[in-house]
Amino acid sequence: MAKLREQFGRRLEELLKKHKMKQCELAEKLDIDPQSISRMIAGKHFPKEENIEKMIKAFNIQPEELFKFSNNADDKELIEDINRLISNAPSSKLRMAHKIITALFE
Repeated sequence: MAKLREQFGRRLEELLKKHKMKQCELAEKLDIDPQSISRMIAGKHFPKEENIEKMIKAFNIQPEELFKFSNNADDKELIEDINRLISNAPSSKLRMAHKIITALFE
């Protein structure tokens, strides 16, 4: 179930970006606490059925679009994901990542 929550969280984040909507705006449309949206994106919480229906309306999408999980991120998304992962990494992890990336491209 954790994997489904994580996939849903990534999809929700994609839809927010695509529709240029902030988490607080979606929370308002769903009539829920903005922290609930944050927990969904983090993969810690899964929405109730009624909130799934509200999300579909808020994004003006077909139900299957909400669960269209992408395993093939484009280059821009991959770069954003890498940046997100390393943005708060300690110096030791950054150095290790640098060595790995350098080795890949040599």
